[in-house]
Amino acid sequence: MARKPAETLLAARRGPDATWHGTAFVVEALVLLAFLAFALAMFMQLFGAAHNRGVEERQLTQAVLLASNAAEEFAAMPLAGTQSEAFDGDGDALGAAADAGEGDYLVTREVVPEPTEGGTLYHASIAVSRDGEVVYELETARYASDGAAEGGDAA
Repeated sequence: MARKPAETLLAARRGPDATWHGTAFVVEALVLLAFLAFALAMFMQLFGAAHNRGVEERQLTQAVLLASNAAEEFAAMPLAGTQSEAFDGDGDALGAAADAGEGDYLVTREVVPEPTEGGTLYHASIAVSRDGEVVYELETARYASDGAAEGGDAA
C-alpha cells in the first residue's frame, strides 16, 4: 500500500473538515454592533426627552415672567374687569388678544372688586395660555383704602 505524502500544516488547516477560526470574531463583531445600535437608540430617546423637557421649562419660565409682570401692573393700578393682551414667544407685546397667533402667549387678567368698610379689596386672577392651553395661573389681591381712591397712597 502506498503511503500518502505528508501534508503541510497550511494544507491541513484548509481541509474540508477544518472549522474556520474567524467565526468567533464575526459573532463577537455582530454582538457588538447590536449593542451599539441599542445604546444609540436609547441615547437618542434620552436626548429627545431632555429637549422636550427644556422646551416645556422655557415656556413655563416665560409664562411665569408674563404673569409676574401682569401682577405688578395690577398692584400699581387695580382696574376692575377682564383684560387680555397677546405676547410673542420672546415676551414682546403684540397688543390685543385678537392678535395672538400660534405659539404666542395670551395673558388674561380678571379683577373683581370687593367693597369693604374702609376701602376696596381687589382680587385678581391672572392666567397665561399658549395655543389655547393654560401654562400658568396666578391669584393675587390688593387693598385700596377710600383715601387712596381719592388721590392718597394705596396701602
